[in-house]
Amino acid sequence: MNAPATRKFRDPALVDCGAGRRLDRFGGVLVDWPCAAATGPKEDPAAWEQATVRHVPALPGRPAAWTFRADPPTPWQVSLPIGMATITLEVRPAASGQVGLFLEQLPQWRWLAARVAPGARVLSLFAHSGAATFAAAAAGAAVVSVDASRQAVALARRNAHASGLATHPIAWIEDDARKTVARLVRRGERFDAVVLDPPSWGHGPKGEAFAIERDLAPLLDDVARLLPTAGGLLVVSCHSPRWPARRLRDAIEGALRGAGHGAAQVQAGSLGLAAESGRRLALGVFAHHGGADHEA
Repeated sequence: MNAPATRKFRDPALVDCGAGRRLDRFGGVLVDWPCAAATGPKEDPAAWEQATVRHVPALPGRPAAWTFRADPPTPWQVSLPIGMATITLEVRPAASGQVGLFLEQLPQWRWLAARVAPGARVLSLFAHSGAATFAAAAAGAAVVSVDASRQAVALARRNAHASGLATHPIAWIEDDARKTVARLVRRGERFDAVVLDPPSWGHGPKGEAFAIERDLAPLLDDVARLLPTAGGLLVVSCHSPRWPARRLRDAIEGALRGAGHGAAQVQAGSLGLAAESGRRLALGVFAHHGGADHEA
């Protein structure tokens, strides 16, 4: 008698979501962690009982914390195929409830990698754990990677080493994105592509406050000045309900027109993940400008 087939699970993957939380599989480990966008009930309650790692929210007199039913792998990493390359990212649970991974961005990283030509110069803003930086670098680009968080830059450097990109031309900048872009504009710098994934709010290394409602539009105006007026790539994502896809598209088109790009064509849509349970988790919007697939 033939043995029953072993079910193969995607990894990493969203397993289920609901009740303000999400359940993901990272490197064979089920992680139960907070997600404000996960509205509605959980679809597969039994799956949540198998979680090994869980983020417990803060209560009066008790700070938020992660609990572990078993030790995760060492190193705890996931691998993602992007184009002809594979990048490796560390799973790093933080006190904030984040894990250092943003799987909904995988289509954006692949879009960028397919269109960045070898030798291109790319600016990655709000680079977080470095995935967009590595997507461009693996395609042969030289990248300037910017994030205001010392911890994020350190994590991205480790991910570069794990992805085999430690010796690639990546310039790491720990600074406020707006200050960095303004400085690059003053210098007359140009980039073949710019990718940015701004937070709804945040702080620079010297306490500079970033609020997406106030700061994204002027930042896009400056970013547009860094791109060539023909052939430049721009990838933007947004996770604020006050920035739907249409508003993001209109803001980018206006910024590009103001920088002399003419009638720029921008495509915009929703970011999200389909869970194995059948639920879909909406996680913001994206917008793309420019570029045909350089491999076509």
